[in-house]
Amino acid sequence: MLTYGFLKKFMVAVTQILFPFKLVRKEKVKDGACVLVGNHYRIWDIVHMACTTREKVHFITKKELYKNKFLAHLCDIVEAIPVSRDGQDAKAVMTALRYLKNGDKISMFPEGTRNRTDEDLLPLKGGAAMFAIKAKAPVYPVMCPHKTRLFRRTKILVGDPIDLSAFYDRRLTAEDYEEAEEIIREKMLETKRTAIEMFTKKKKKRQ
Repeated sequence: MLTYGFLKKFMVAVTQILFPFKLVRKEKVKDGACVLVGNHYRIWDIVHMACTTREKVHFITKKELYKNKFLAHLCDIVEAIPVSRDGQDAKAVMTALRYLKNGDKISMFPEGTRNRTDEDLLPLKGGAAMFAIKAKAPVYPVMCPHKTRLFRRTKILVGDPIDLSAFYDRRLTAEDYEEAEEIIREKMLETKRTAIEMFTKKKKKRQ
């Protein structure tokens, strides 16, 4: 029977062949509940999230994947959280919060789709801040500095935890959540800029 551990090892092996990568500063991700957020270029990006920790990561994924029986089976094995494209899915929200409150990790790509543009980051669809605030969990940005290329090694940077504790235990408005999402967006962009600067400097030193 397929297990999360087996699938993770298999996916990591395949990804390291096709789109090899190295996670930098993954030790920042501590045990226990957290929300992992990242920019999204390819479907393989989910592997970067899984490799930040030895613990299981519950992926928030689009419901359309469940139309394929094989993919649906894989999603069930890893206990993914299916959501509708409009984001109006109470069951998904409750499932994600239950995992977080049990001390588990969830991951998501808040852009909502793969970035096929030249923009550093697409507008965020929201959700990450709400999950983190309600579960009182930190948010970790896992950022790729550029679009991954076939057979070219890419370094992925894990940023500092994003602390949204200022929003805890308050009756929040839609504007409050928008403010929290903007904090996440800025930290994601900051981490990406840091990654570009850090990895460019190291590359120049080797030349």
